[in-house]
Amino acid sequence: MGFSAQEVADIKKSWEVPKANLTDSGAAILVHFVTKYPDNLMHFPFKDVPIVDLNKNERFRSHVTKIMKVFDNSVNVLGADEAQITQIWQDLAKSHVKRQIPEKSYLELRDSILTVLSEAAKLTDAQKASWHKMLDHVYAILFQKMSELGA
Repeated sequence: MGFSAQEVADIKKSWEVPKANLTDSGAAILVHFVTKYPDNLMHFPFKDVPIVDLNKNERFRSHVTKIMKVFDNSVNVLGADEAQITQIWQDLAKSHVKRQIPEKSYLELRDSILTVLSEAAKLTDAQKASWHKMLDHVYAILFQKMSELGA
């Protein structure tokens, strides 16, 4: 899937806001996610930590940093190296398929990503559309690879 120069610019410019502090930005997204969709907390190694204490939990902070680095790496190569984006998301599928996380959970995470990013970066309609396109693209890669791996 190709991205126009404007779509790439929209994503990269808006990514500067969460990129300034990947861990805190990721924490905001994941706290939103498990608050809005609490059943998803069971998929994480910190599932026994109360939501109000997540930000202080090392495992939580480490995990959100890893999540945000996946996005950071994807944004960095967006528009330049499609094979690298495919590899990033196929690798994520390989590392997550054994956890048997349903697609619904990933889609709920997507909702939290878009909600928090929209608020934090004050996304324009064009930027929102670009992010929707990017998430559609990377999730298609993720879901296809997970399906190939038997998820």
